[in-house]
Amino acid sequence: MSPWKKVYYALRYLGLHTVWVRAGLYAAKRLGTTRRTFRTRPWETIDLAALTQPGTPTEAEAYARFKSSNPPPFLFPLGQPPAVPTAMRAGASERQPPLGERLQLLAENRCVLFFHTPAPTAIDWHTNPLDGSRSRPGLVWCDLPDFLPAQGDARMLWEPSRATWALDLARAGSHGLNVPAAELFWRWLDSWMTASPPFTGFQWKCGQESSVRLIALTLAFWSLADDPCTTPARWVQFARLAWATGYRVAHHIDYAISQKNNHALSEACGLLLVSHLFPEFRDAARWNALGRRVLADELRRQTYADGSYLQHSMNYHRVMLHVSMLGLRLAELAGRPFGRDLYDRLARGGEFLFQMMDPQTGRLPQYGNNDGANALALSECDFNDYRPVIQAAHYLAHRRRLLPSGPWDEDLLWLFGAEPLREPAPAPRAPVSRAFEAGGYYTLRRGESWAMLRCHTYRDRPAHCDPLHLDLWWRGQNILLDCGTYLYYVPERPDVERYFKCVAAHNTIEIDGRDSVEYVSRFLCFPWPRARLRHFVPEGRPAMWLEGEHSTYDRKPWRVLHRRLVLALPDDLWLIVDDVLGVGEHTAALRWHLLDVPFEMETHGARVRLATPRGEVWISVSGRPCGPQAFSVVRGRDEPGGVQGFAAPYYAERRPVPTLVATFRGPLPLRIITTLNPGEAVILERDATQQEGERWRLRTATARWLLELSSPGRTAAAMLRSCTPLPAGQESPP
Repeated sequence: MSPWKKVYYALRYLGLHTVWVRAGLYAAKRLGTTRRTFRTRPWETIDLAALTQPGTPTEAEAYARFKSSNPPPFLFPLGQPPAVPTAMRAGASERQPPLGERLQLLAENRCVLFFHTPAPTAIDWHTNPLDGSRSRPGLVWCDLPDFLPAQGDARMLWEPSRATWALDLARAGSHGLNVPAAELFWRWLDSWMTASPPFTGFQWKCGQESSVRLIALTLAFWSLADDPCTTPARWVQFARLAWATGYRVAHHIDYAISQKNNHALSEACGLLLVSHLFPEFRDAARWNALGRRVLADELRRQTYADGSYLQHSMNYHRVMLHVSMLGLRLAELAGRPFGRDLYDRLARGGEFLFQMMDPQTGRLPQYGNNDGANALALSECDFNDYRPVIQAAHYLAHRRRLLPSGPWDEDLLWLFGAEPLREPAPAPRAPVSRAFEAGGYYTLRRGESWAMLRCHTYRDRPAHCDPLHLDLWWRGQNILLDCGTYLYYVPERPDVERYFKCVAAHNTIEIDGRDSVEYVSRFLCFPWPRARLRHFVPEGRPAMWLEGEHSTYDRKPWRVLHRRLVLALPDDLWLIVDDVLGVGEHTAALRWHLLDVPFEMETHGARVRLATPRGEVWISVSGRPCGPQAFSVVRGRDEPGGVQGFAAPYYAERRPVPTLVATFRGPLPLRIITTLNPGEAVILERDATQQEGERWRLRTATARWLLELSSPGRTAAAMLRSCTPLPAGQESPP
């Protein structure tokens, strides 16, 4: 893409103000202003007398007595973390390794990475724990590059410093585990502070990382404050860390705001946390005012009216809810609650996640960027289980629970105390078919299955190239899945890095072997995809269906429009019709990324049988005017420039998954029909083309359907004209 075109798109999509702010921040860095603002210094040079208001005792023992005898109201009393009920502790841990094993790893100076992978070696705060790449210590954070091959993926370097290990130590006593939690906490924190003097090294490079780290460390500190290991000198040590975090955030928060994402919300929460727990700081009032303003402004700007979120990511949606919930709770505890409109926004945000949730597992589609973040990992639920945040967000807004009792209720204990658990558990409630038009998410739910279609014209920065991506679940299993993110930076394999965000890693159609967007940086692509919903019929008929189209390919050099019809029939029978509309000859590659279970492929019939733990599922593909020229299932192909068939259920973990690839080549228009059915393959037959459209007959052992479609064309009012059930043994309507 030419430089002038990049400038045009940047101004068009990001706006002049954002471009201007970024230019100013870049100039400040180049002129040395940022370096002077964040001059490095040893921890011991941070003098309490210079940080605190007059009259505050600054000698270590006096300061510790002052803080211990006058603690500000917090989520739980100082040194008295909530006790987790025996019934909640008795169940098997979904998180692996479980809490007891994670604590044992901490005793060995190892931690668990991304809630799933034990670190293979002892902690080194400057080294990537999985591949050994290393950042450069000793430099001011602003002098360190974001991406450097020798440094590796930034998120990998930050993961141990996000201090999820501190949350485990905070929870150890609450779970009745007899471990020296305070001794381990201070061993780890002393090690981190020794390796990371104020504003020095990669761990200070991101204000959001600094804020999320402080949230975890504060919960552990508050839990373990009464332990003899928490000496007066360590009270001073923690105060220095809190001040340095507040300073780091307050003096560079404009960058976070310019990112238009959850960074600003996390940093605002960090400022509220520091100013609430350390009101004696000279800057506390200013930081509190700044945190309140940014949290309120950004929450109103970043959340859509329907509860969806501008980052187009389920996991980042959870981060938004976590840090915003904590910010609102701190304001409540300070006696200055935020306005009701912010509670309503979080309520809608929690409801959105609930409606995107698989009710059997609490999991959501792996949609959008997912860097393995979980700012408040306060339960033994798996990282991919969203019930803890859904329950907490609902309770914050309504002061009652949404979900039945379960291990996800531990978050309520830490954020609200024992009162929520004393109330009777609510009656079970199930998600329903829903349209979230502002965010472009649409769900159909039928029987034991449900689907989510992504159909959106982006007005905020997209992450992945995935117009009309479809997720489909059956009996708690993600049959058609999104591949996730894997890593943000893979210097030795840019093809692997690109794969996870490109169209080939999503359940949609790729035209002529190319993405419909062009990435101009690691997190920015142009032009932003455009799509619109044409029809949504979620209930009240024998068939539930929705139809959308995307025009991202409808420009040079393709001039191709993609329409998709998703049809949900009784007995968990699904039919997906893709119309590829245009002129001339093109290649269309349809991909379905499948649950990783044993499978059999029938090339002649263009179908695949999945042997899932809960029954067989058949996926068949046909087309008009002809079937696929190539039909294959690719699992874990790792060829340079030809990566296909991988998914990342956790950050930094790449797993092979079978991927059905059906390739069509010929003149447009083209119609592709996919059927998905448990138990047996669907027999799909087309009648002679009618003048006004097409007739298709669907047949299974238990049902017959007559499907009438409009002929493929841009002027068709709807792809589906009618869907009629036929009595057993009848092949056509009377």
